[in-house]
Amino acid sequence: MPQIEKILLQTYPTLPEDIACARERLRLFPDGCYVLRSDGSDRIFGYVVSHPWQDLNVPPLSSLLRSLPISPEVYFIHDIALLPDVQGIGAAKAILAQLSQVARRHYIKKFALVAMPMAESFWQSRGFRIVDKEAIRTTC
Repeated sequence: MPQIEKILLQTYPTLPEDIACARERLRLFPDGCYVLRSDGSDRIFGYVVSHPWQDLNVPPLSSLLRSLPISPEVYFIHDIALLPDVQGIGAAKAILAQLSQVARRHYIKKFALVAMPMAESFWQSRGFRIVDKEAIRTTC
């Protein structure tokens, strides 16, 4: 977790989230939490935190969930953080492929996430569409 927290603070310096959120999500849904490392290395280059959730009911930043929904409507990508060394090499594409398999195993057909403004085009190029930003912004 110390390496994850370091990456979190480095990739999102203006939106620091309590590392307790990542710990809780890992405990609640370990199938949706991964780290990215090179073969044979202990160094972590990125991580992903994701879990089943309710449609457009975005958990507020730095909040604990306490539990996951019994009948989830979407597969929520809470966080993908990659260090600059691994950006642009296809890591996000591989992560999305892996998360798609997890979602299918849980019979979830839709994904949801909240993107930083500078990442909107990245997500749109991967098939995500923008929904009512104001509705989501009020929940964060």
